[in-house]
Amino acid sequence: MGFLIIAVLVIGIFFRFANLDRKFYWIDETYTSLRVSGYTEAEIIKQISYPKISSPSDLQKYQQINSEKTLSDTLNSLATEDPQHPPLYYVLSRHWAQWFGSSVAAMRSLAAVISLLVFPAIYWLAWELFESSAVAWMAIAIVAISPYHILFAQEARQYSLWTVTTILSSAALLRAMRPHENQNPLALVLSWALYAGTATLGFYTHLLFACVAAAHAIYVAVIANWRDIKTFIAYYVAALIALICFMPSLVNTVENFNQIRSTTVWAEQTNLLRLVSRWVGSVTIAFFDIGIDGSANPTQLALLIPVGIMILALVGYALYFLCQQTPKRVWLMVLLLIATTALFLAVPDIMKGGRLSANPRYLVPCYVGIQLAVAYLLSAKISKNLDNFKQQKLWKIVIVALLSAGIISGGVSSQADTWWNKGSGWLSAELQVAGTVNQASNPLIISDANIAYIMPLSYHLEPKVKLLIEPRCYTSCYKNRKLALKKPQLSKIPEGFSELFLYRPSSTLRSAIQQQNYQIDPADANVELNLWRITKK
Repeated sequence: MGFLIIAVLVIGIFFRFANLDRKFYWIDETYTSLRVSGYTEAEIIKQISYPKISSPSDLQKYQQINSEKTLSDTLNSLATEDPQHPPLYYVLSRHWAQWFGSSVAAMRSLAAVISLLVFPAIYWLAWELFESSAVAWMAIAIVAISPYHILFAQEARQYSLWTVTTILSSAALLRAMRPHENQNPLALVLSWALYAGTATLGFYTHLLFACVAAAHAIYVAVIANWRDIKTFIAYYVAALIALICFMPSLVNTVENFNQIRSTTVWAEQTNLLRLVSRWVGSVTIAFFDIGIDGSANPTQLALLIPVGIMILALVGYALYFLCQQTPKRVWLMVLLLIATTALFLAVPDIMKGGRLSANPRYLVPCYVGIQLAVAYLLSAKISKNLDNFKQQKLWKIVIVALLSAGIISGGVSSQADTWWNKGSGWLSAELQVAGTVNQASNPLIISDANIAYIMPLSYHLEPKVKLLIEPRCYTSCYKNRKLALKKPQLSKIPEGFSELFLYRPSSTLRSAIQQQNYQIDPADANVELNLWRITKK
């Protein structure tokens, strides 16, 4: 098994860096680049809007760091337009870009490098929980080839950093809570200081780290059970220090809560059946993912459901086995990591018809807990202490099958241009839009589409393409009502272009063009409602 685990680790590292620039650089990632560059959405809209004719390179200026903007501009861009995102990852990303550039591969490589820290971190957490190197190595193997961790290791967002801080803070807490007689006073103080530091990093990585902190608070309350006053005091001092350190960012988040709600309306519409199917898909991708999720069509679901049922059964049995075979101090930590985040997101979704709990990128602590439970189950079932040789052989087959599923998933994903986590449906259409426009010799795109659509599209347009645009706002709408209510002011369509295209227009823009005696027709039968050709009547 040792050779298999090492081989899986190497393959997992390879998949994290393979074809980093291949998949579509989607909306969220372009906003990462915008924040890192130090520009705001309001600035880019103001500077590229009609009557100026722009090129894709003009939009790329706002995706790259330059001497015009500093780190303080990055922090200001986040604070004013993206208050739901703490700044740690963006600060690291800016420094990274200063060293390695702002290309798609460079921006994503930071997340990939950070994801490598998961391996020693998960080993430490597994050791603190189970005191078994076999379980720790199994956990490394599962995380290394997990489609979920590979996917988000290749995205220019903070999820791999959130994974690391979740694991490190949990391990640091367990180490600090070891019996006091096994630690000298200085080591104990350093252990709690380490917890305070890792918790602070977690808060500055993602707001949902609050769920991890809640899990830790419940864990201390239950395990210490008010008898170990020293542990209670030490924990709450460390937690208070972390919270005080996070206070500046927290205050800004609270003050801008309504703005945060305005940019997350996409997560407020679904039905219970769809939500449950997405939950199944979310659990499945911890071990197997070939681009099919819980929102798939009936044919795809026919393939997903049997695999999902088997993985759900494995996870369910792993959690049951964990609770039966380990003391409370072990299983409680694992269950709390899963339950706090899952319930915090799922209960409002069920009550209000949302779908945040079905979005895997918000479930990092759940995946950590699930994979630790499965790692313990598989290690125990192939233990040398197990007398039943046939059972050992069966579980070794399960291990090989599970790791093989991850390898297959990584191989398929590494060759794809789009994937479910980037909204693969609309991305496929965007690629068709770019392909159609790029075929023209001297094209002009006219649009008042949301800037969130135009920025990703710019990465796939050739330099010959020109843009006459007046984008609508997204993250800046709440605070800038003038920008939010602004109507397109196209007065005259310029001449001298071989083809004119209309991209995601509002009804106001369509009417303005038709009033100039132009005809609007679909540009491509395969591009639904996104691109039209403009011709003189």
